[in-house]
Parts: sequence; structure tokens; C-alpha cells
Amino acid sequence: MQCIVCRDKTKSFEVGVLKNLGLEVVKEYEVSTFFSLETYKAVIDSKMLNIPLVGIFYEEHQGVDGRGVIQRFLAKAMEGKENLYYYPKPNIYLQVDSVALFVLFNGHTPERLLIEIFYKEQLLPTQYRNSLHKHLAQALNFSSKRITLEGRPLSNLSKDWKFFEDNLVNTLDITTRVKEFYPAPVHINLGTINKCNLKCSFCFFFAPEYVQTHTTDFFKEYRILDEKIVYAIMDYSAKHDSIIDLVGPCEMLVDKRIPDFIRYGKDVGVRWISMTTNGLLLDEEMADRLLESRLDSLSISIDAATPETYAKSRGGNFEKLVKNVESFLAKIEKRNVNIYITLSIILQGGAQEEVEMFKQKWSAYKAVNEIYVRNLVEKNNEGMEVSHDRNFDTSCRYTCQKPWDEIHINPDGGVMPCCTMAGAIGWENKVMGNLYEESMDSIWNNLITQKMRLDLIKGDFKEWKICKDCQEWSYRSIEQENGDVVSPCIEFVKIN
Repeated sequence: MQCIVCRDKTKSFEVGVLKNLGLEVVKEYEVSTFFSLETYKAVIDSKMLNIPLVGIFYEEHQGVDGRGVIQRFLAKAMEGKENLYYYPKPNIYLQVDSVALFVLFNGHTPERLLIEIFYKEQLLPTQYRNSLHKHLAQALNFSSKRITLEGRPLSNLSKDWKFFEDNLVNTLDITTRVKEFYPAPVHINLGTINKCNLKCSFCFFFAPEYVQTHTTDFFKEYRILDEKIVYAIMDYSAKHDSIIDLVGPCEMLVDKRIPDFIRYGKDVGVRWISMTTNGLLLDEEMADRLLESRLDSLSISIDAATPETYAKSRGGNFEKLVKNVESFLAKIEKRNVNIYITLSIILQGGAQEEVEMFKQKWSAYKAVNEIYVRNLVEKNNEGMEVSHDRNFDTSCRYTCQKPWDEIHINPDGGVMPCCTMAGAIGWENKVMGNLYEESMDSIWNNLITQKMRLDLIKGDFKEWKICKDCQEWSYRSIEQENGDVVSPCIEFVKIN
């Protein structure tokens, strides 16, 4: 069978592997980046000649049986003759926006790839890129997916992909080659203080019912992360193309330094900075500072449609909150600021009956991009009644992706791998390392982190008791008809 080859010019590769499988290379394209015109040409050739496109962006090593990984992968692809891809993953539900190995047989969409190439080269503004993808999807009868498990690069080559499952090869890659495939966390969740202006009834950190059960001293005194560490995190994020979410264990706007941190992050090249707030401190001055900082996204937790319900769950001044949010949205519309706004409501404390009222109220604003109807995450064995729909399946456990994908940085400098550990900090302050003692580069692949990854793969929770009963790993499997993978939110309402 004839084929086209597109490969990373920095990776070594023996063409003889293809010949041994009966593949004749008609043309070979060497690229320095996936999103290039050379890749586009390779896709066009493959489509026009009706022959498979073999993508090799993977440094070969011998598999456990002595055969090379590329050979194992290609043999499987030739056997099934379906679009097949491989990227080392802790589980198949993790979206990784990188490329390792793929074979494209059919369903070529070079138009989508070309849009992304122009966008990556800054020849196409974001709004035009999004609009073109939307119209093209309608023309090609594509469903609009929030999550593409094959990753964004391959989703622009075709809409149909299967994952190459080889547990032995995959385990070897995600444990011994972490620096290559996961050189840094994609998501950095950053909390700079441990103080809040509310005591919400459902909050693990500040609700009186929870506070009285805390067993660590984390909230016993005010903690504030040194600005030198914050700036270092921004530099690290810019270097590794990580995104930053400014979120708990606090109300971020209690820390008046936040707009300055955001401004610095954008100045040094952090591609995306988002923040979550309860909105009560979003007064005129803070609103102006945030908009001037070039914050990319703001999520405001409103969580009610009436003062009565808000008082039950959050206990704050609902009228002040609504005024702040309305004023902030008006500023965005008046100044035509490019910021992504989400408003959320949690299904708790009577809010279940106010969802439609909430959506009707806030969907009227052009500055609102999305409304989230959120589930309430549970803290085990604390006796609190929780109301929400379950959208996860725990019947078949698989490896949690968090230690390969994200970190949570606390105001004491501690680094944790996930939101579950961060949420339990009042009861257990178990960290991978501390930024007052160790660099982020070091913590990401130190002995503690390596051991945690390996233990989770093996299902050994002796040192990670909080992981044993955690259900966060299971937010994945209930796929809606449009192909979306369900998240902890039970409903996404796209507004603008």
C-alpha cells in the first residue's frame, strides 16, 4: 500500500519500518510544527491520491516485546484501516492538544486545518477563526464538540478517530517519559491568600459547619503568597504555555494585588488567565482595574435568582452583587472589551427552582458568554445534605489524569495535584512540594510526584487515601449525542 508521511524533522525515524509493513512512501514531508503548510500539503496529497497519511511526531524506543512502538502502532492501523492515533495518556478521556502518532485513512478536513494554520500564524483574528469553524461545521454536518479526545490538532484533520490502546507501551511512556510528553502542567490553579468575605453554607473552607471540623492549621492564620513566587509562576506559565486560573482557597478579590499580577502575566505572555469571584468586591474601581489588566475570562458565582435563596446559601448582599455584575457587564459592552464572561448557579439551597429565572435574567446581557448550572461537589462524611444530579460513572475505575495535567498552588506555597486535595486542605495538607523550598520545574517531576503517578496507575492508594474514595476522576464517560464529555457542570448554556 502506498502512503504519505508527515513527520517531525527533529525525531529520528527508520523508513524501513514502513517497508516491513508493506508500505511504500510516495512522498515525505518534514515539518518543524504540526500547524504548518507542509502538513496541509500532506493532507491534500493523501486525500487526492486516496492513500493513508502517516504522522510521526514520536521518538522511537523499543517496546516491551522488543518491537518498536511505531511498528506496533502502524501494524494495528493497517489491520483496522481506520483513523488511528496514539498519544501517551493516563486515561483515554484526557484531551491532549499535541501529536505523537497517527494514520489518517478517510474523512479528511484540510479546510479546518488551514483555518488553524492561519490562526496560529496570527493571520486570522480569533472571532473570524471561530466563525469560519462554525460555518464549516454546519456545511460539513459536523457536531460541535466541547471536548475532542484526540486533541485539537487531529480534530482538524478529521472528525473520526480511534485511540491506539496498548497498556504496556502507554504505561512506559507516561512514567519514564513525562518530561517529553507532559513537560509542565497545562492548568495552573493559583490561590494567593486564604481569606474570604463570605461564609457560604457549602464551602469546605469557610462554612462554620466545616470549619469546626478542620484538623489542620491552614486557616488558623492569614496566609499570603509572596509576590516573587506569583511572578515566577507567571513566568513559568508563559514559558510552558500553561493557562492560569485564579481560584481559592479564598475570594480572589480580597487580595488587591490581583489585577497587577494579571497585568504582569499578560505582559510576559501567559496565553490565558481566568479568575473566579463571588462578585461582591467587584466595585467600580476593581472592575476598571480588572478590565485594564487584560484578564481573559471571569467566572462570577451568583448562585441564586432571588435575595432569599442567596441569603440561605451565601449570606451576602444580593442587591449589591446584582448591581456590581450589571455595572461590570455594562462596562464591557460600552468599552467593547474582549473578555469571556461566565455566570454560574449551584443547585443547592432552593436554587434548583430558580434556574430558568436565572437564565432569563442574565442571558439578556450581550457581554455574558455562557451560563453554568453547576453540581455541588460533596465532602464525604460531613453530614451535609447535598442536592444535585449525578453525572459520573464509577463502575470501572481508571487512572486519574490530574497529576499529568494540572496543579493547585496554595498561599502557603504548597503544590497539590488536584482540586480534591486542595478542597480538603482543612483536613489534610498533603503536598507534592513547596515553592518556598523548591522550583516548579523540580516539583513537577520530583520523587513524590513520580511515586504518586505510578501508584495511581497501579491503583495503590495506601499513601493517597483521599484518592481512594474520590469521584472526580470519573467525570467523563456519559457522552451526549453531540459527542460532548460531561463535566461536573450538568448544563452549559451558550449565550454569546
